[in-house]
Amino acid sequence: MTETRPVQPSSHRRSETERAGRLPGASLLLSAAALAVFLVPGAARLLEYDRSALAAGELWRLVTCHWTHWGAEHLIWDMVVFALLGAACEGRSRRRLWLGLALSALLVPAAVWLVIPGMERYRGLSGLDSMLFALLATEVLREKLAAGRRLWALAAAAAALAFAGKIAWELATGTAVFVDSSAAGMVPVPLAHLVGAACGALAGMAPMAPPLAQPDEATRIHPKTW
Repeated sequence: MTETRPVQPSSHRRSETERAGRLPGASLLLSAAALAVFLVPGAARLLEYDRSALAAGELWRLVTCHWTHWGAEHLIWDMVVFALLGAACEGRSRRRLWLGLALSALLVPAAVWLVIPGMERYRGLSGLDSMLFALLATEVLREKLAAGRRLWALAAAAAALAFAGKIAWELATGTAVFVDSSAAGMVPVPLAHLVGAACGALAGMAPMAPPLAQPDEATRIHPKTW
């Protein structure tokens, strides 16, 4: 009598394979939305954070303002960073990505409203970009610590500290690090980066139940053979 036993691939190997085959559709679509808003005449003006319009009840602007930009340079920086970091985060956990996006999309403009009452108009994905960076750094740090890969964990921690230093510099100087704000015709808002990064760290630390495993040929139990 012989019996075939199911081959059980390691959960780590299965996880890596599933990540590699996952298309970052949400990140690409959201990035393309920023380009579409920029190209459609008048769209940015209807969707931007406008304090007076918000006070009049146009609450959709709290979310849509992130996909509006002041110029081509502003758009390119924000859109490319969002696409790259979003794809990396989406490949790891779409649920954490959506949690981080939901938190930052609402809390960044809320912070601008409460803390900077003199700011009449706000545009840009940089607050969400900051969320994505913090989310990715937090996820990598947690993952590598759990796996005992201290060098990678140290690299993730160093990246997070460097990003915190960037935000501190922007808060102290009122200038953006990567974009020439005067040439781009905008005023940097470091508060948005700070709040976005906090949202990303929270999303990265939030407990998430693992998705239900789908049976496949490797794990399906086969009948005995005689």
